[in-house]
Amino acid sequence: MYLIFGTTSKRKVEDLQNIINEMNLDIQVVSMDDIGWDRGEIEENGFTIEENSLIKAKAIFAFCKNHNINYPIMTDDAGLFVDALNGEPGIYTARYADDELTLNPNLPKHQCVIKLLRNLNNKVNRNAKYRCCVTCIMPSGDYKQEIGESNGTIAKEIIGELKKPYFYSVFVLEGTNVAFNELKGEELDNTYRYNALRKSLKKF
Repeated sequence: MYLIFGTTSKRKVEDLQNIINEMNLDIQVVSMDDIGWDRGEIEENGFTIEENSLIKAKAIFAFCKNHNINYPIMTDDAGLFVDALNGEPGIYTARYADDELTLNPNLPKHQCVIKLLRNLNNKVNRNAKYRCCVTCIMPSGDYKQEIGESNGTIAKEIIGELKKPYFYSVFVLEGTNVAFNELKGEELDNTYRYNALRKSLKKF
């Protein structure tokens, strides 16, 4: 069986395929490029990660119906939610500092992290969580959503190597002294996105 994953990222497709292989499921993952997606970036104008994940799934579903493609579709949306900032950056995680970078392109690419640490300056409560919503929509139009979460805290400074996704360098997983960007192997496999993907795949 083929499964369309709502991404153009080869890395994400490989990650999902690896999980599927570990679960011994007879599923081949294909990307949006593989189905000939030509509609550009899907506008995610929802107010929650659940809404944004569903928006992407429905857009791909409509495209598939128009092109007589009848495979299940899986999409995901995720964000970092910080308690002391009323849930920011939340659905804006991927574009938290876009306005600042537009005004001043000379700012560092990890301006989002700088902004987060600045906004948390002197805050006692540094609790946060990463959340991921995976939507799976079948050719019939029926869909289900699954949530994965990882609890943790925001460090007071950048930890380890600074690389994308930049917030991983300041998010310390609950029960550890390790930032997300330092997780490897099984440690990473048990985090929010992987948990949500596994929950969804079990529905097959």
